[in-house]
Amino acid sequence: MIFEALKQTYGSADAWKEVREVLDSEAKSLNLGENEVYDPFKNLIIGVLSQNTSDRNCTRAYIGLIKKTEITPQAIFKLSEKDVSEAIRAGGLYNLKARRIKNLTKRILEEYGGNASAIIVSDNAEKTREKLLELPGIGPKTADVFIAYCLNYGVIPVDTNIARVAKRLGLVRKDARYDEIKEILEAEIDPKDRVRAHELLIRLGRDYCKAKNPSCQNCPIMSMCKKMI
Repeated sequence: MIFEALKQTYGSADAWKEVREVLDSEAKSLNLGENEVYDPFKNLIIGVLSQNTSDRNCTRAYIGLIKKTEITPQAIFKLSEKDVSEAIRAGGLYNLKARRIKNLTKRILEEYGGNASAIIVSDNAEKTREKLLELPGIGPKTADVFIAYCLNYGVIPVDTNIARVAKRLGLVRKDARYDEIKEILEAEIDPKDRVRAHELLIRLGRDYCKAKNPSCQNCPIMSMCKKMI
């Protein structure tokens, strides 16, 4: 019911409007698009850059890195950690993320010959997820984003927006952790709709169900919200 209401509200609208705005204003000459997230190695790099920052700053950090070098394990491996750190400064936590990116790149080169696609276990999302979680800097959400977009497999990666929305709606316990939230949401949504549900729940969190000063009176699913009952 919640997903249907969100589909009516957003239709086929672009879920990543902040990314698109930054690309359009700051990276037109680079010809970047949403297809970046479907490339396994680029997806992982974007995943690391997205940790603890906004989509806008993550995109700016990615632009900084792509201006510095090609986004391949071989090219990034040749950079120093300092070079990576300076390139991704716009994303925040740049020293930590640079270290993670360098370690991740080294592991992919050593274990997979520089081919991030080799991480994928054909037709087995769970085994792929296990392999992803063994990589440095890759946690459950980053792994699930990879599975959703590189495997086209129906999962719901849970970010801070989705966790907040699920708790306010009363779908999960207030102290529910990542795996519990994911399991409960996926039980409610058909696998073919899960990736879009992930996108729309994020939009709801950004547009209405904000951490501070939520716009409850304008929320398209206000009547379903336990917070308002």
